[in-house]
Amino acid sequence: MLVYSLVALAAGYVMDMMFGDILSAYSLSKFMEKTARFFKDKLRDRYVSSHEGQTLAGSLLLAIMVIIFIAPAVVLLVLAYKLYPVVGVIVESFYVFGALNEKKVNYYGSGILKALRKGKPLAARRKLAEMTGENTKGMREDEIVKLSVRAIAEYTFENAVAPLCFIFIGGGIGGLVYLVINRTARAVRNEDIYFSLAARGMNDVLGYFPARLAAFLSVKDARLLALDFNNAQKIWKRDGKNLGNINASQTVAAFAGALDIEVVGNTYADEPFVASQHIGDPKKEPDQSDIFYAQQISYGAVFIAAVGFMLIRLILGIIF
Repeated sequence: MLVYSLVALAAGYVMDMMFGDILSAYSLSKFMEKTARFFKDKLRDRYVSSHEGQTLAGSLLLAIMVIIFIAPAVVLLVLAYKLYPVVGVIVESFYVFGALNEKKVNYYGSGILKALRKGKPLAARRKLAEMTGENTKGMREDEIVKLSVRAIAEYTFENAVAPLCFIFIGGGIGGLVYLVINRTARAVRNEDIYFSLAARGMNDVLGYFPARLAAFLSVKDARLLALDFNNAQKIWKRDGKNLGNINASQTVAAFAGALDIEVVGNTYADEPFVASQHIGDPKKEPDQSDIFYAQQISYGAVFIAAVGFMLIRLILGIIF
């Protein structure tokens, strides 16, 4: 079974790098997010607006999402492997493909970079808005670069290394479990803190180790790319907890250090000075090449993670 999952992991990874899900409005991850939003609206208003009521509603939403998506996936996979191992591997490889989305880094990063090089900032802002969901209107080129690097760093952890960790642990089903929890957390991120507690809390717990692994691999890849390895280590250790998302900020800090730029500046709330959002030092001005090198860091870190997990799976398969 370990060998079958190894083949599925390899096939799913290659499929993601070739196709991704960025062009389809009907991709699994987007469908999960839409489903979570549908049930979110139904549940949020049916429970009293107390802390306990909203916490219960959010917990029920997460449970419904897991039941809807994971139970049928488990049944289908078991039946597929019982029918014939090759069929099981094919089904599981599509689970892996659905759980990963490293292709998004290439698609959006390259699109933004191409637009900037052609002197089309409006097109770059539009592509960046599609990638991040943030308001990019009126952004200067340096701001576009900073947000692009930040988004690529976050996707490296959230869309690739984290799913790979859970695929390694639980095969294609493990990857889907992480994806369900992650997309549910995305769907409720702007909701009441108690309503979103279950999904966001579980997402933070599951992402704790993968985030630090992604940052570690990003720092190591910076050395392979002859970037500022020492600064990558320094900024990762210093600023790795400076965003509201304590997991995603790990890779953002590693990327900022490797590129010698300040990705997120200090914020001011009148007085006193608030430095909690600071990531990176402005050793140089951000430029278009930073997007390119951020992509290279991402590809390398994810590739190392994928190959590493495959090798461990292979060794375990040989032993057991």
